[in-house]
Amino acid sequence: MFEEYVRYMNIPVNKVLLDCYSTLELDESGFVVLVKLIDIHHRSSQLPEFSHLSKGTTMSESQIAKLIQELIQKELLEVETIREDGKYIERFNLDPLYRKLSRLLESSEPEKAEPSEIRSLFEYVEGLYGRVISPNEFERINSWLEDSKYSPQVIRDAVDLAYQNQITSLQYVERILNQTGREEPAEKADRMPVRSWLEGEDVFDQ
Repeated sequence: MFEEYVRYMNIPVNKVLLDCYSTLELDESGFVVLVKLIDIHHRSSQLPEFSHLSKGTTMSESQIAKLIQELIQKELLEVETIREDGKYIERFNLDPLYRKLSRLLESSEPEKAEPSEIRSLFEYVEGLYGRVISPNEFERINSWLEDSKYSPQVIRDAVDLAYQNQITSLQYVERILNQTGREEPAEKADRMPVRSWLEGEDVFDQ
């Protein structure tokens, strides 16, 4: 019973923070403290005691105090002292952190291809195949651009690589894209996915 209970005792961890904490000049200790603060901030804005933050970690209270100071200096955390009910308390907010994470997310967003680049891509594929592409093929290429965020140049190179191996199947072009990701042409080299002959794959099927 307790095993099932423990299995679902999770706290939300910001995905951008998890993936990019080193970009914010944080080490694992700083990351852990921030995760603890995020969890606490869902319930209260009062800065917890350092003894509370160090509980369950390998860090001492003095290390926690130093990390809190570093988070403030790196503009990831704001702490203010206010008077409430006749006594002074420290409140914290994580707005600076979320602003920086938002900027990181914006900077990682791929630039949208120009309409002229997209038109040129479709014209290139049709010229290479020697025919007008079908509506299904049009939708498939468009999904690579819109949904998968591949650049026109990366798609063109994948089409070239398949064509050099006498394959005009967009299904196979998609396998090349999935294997090479969003690498630029110079990085990609001539890498063809292994044909699954034993699985009966028809690489010439459009």
